[in-house]
Amino acid sequence: MALRYKQDTDKAPVVVAKGVDHMALKIREVAREHDIYVIPAPPLARALYHTSELEQEIPDGLFTAVAQVLAYVFQLKQYRKRGGERPKLRPENMPIPPELRH
Repeated sequence: MALRYKQDTDKAPVVVAKGVDHMALKIREVAREHDIYVIPAPPLARALYHTSELEQEIPDGLFTAVAQVLAYVFQLKQYRKRGGERPKLRPENMPIPPELRH
C-alpha cells in the first residue's frame, strides 16, 4: 500500500498504489528510490488493501491507525534530523476495527 497525504489539499490520506506479491515489492522499491518511508504494518496494510480503492480516501474506520503511522513518520523525520531515542511503532496494537480486519 502507498498513501499520499497533503495537508493543504487532502481531506484524508489517499491510496495511490496497492498490490500483493510482485506489485508490493515494486511499490517498496519505488518508495526507496524516492526516499519515501516504508513502514511495515501488515495488519493495517491488509485492512487498507481489502477496503480501499486507488485514488480514493482511506475508509473512515482506519483514520486512527493511519494517523498513528503518519505521526510515526513525522517522529522518524525528527529523529533523523536531531537524534535522540528512535521512535517505535507497534503495528500489532493499531486500532483496526474487527469488521475491517482481513
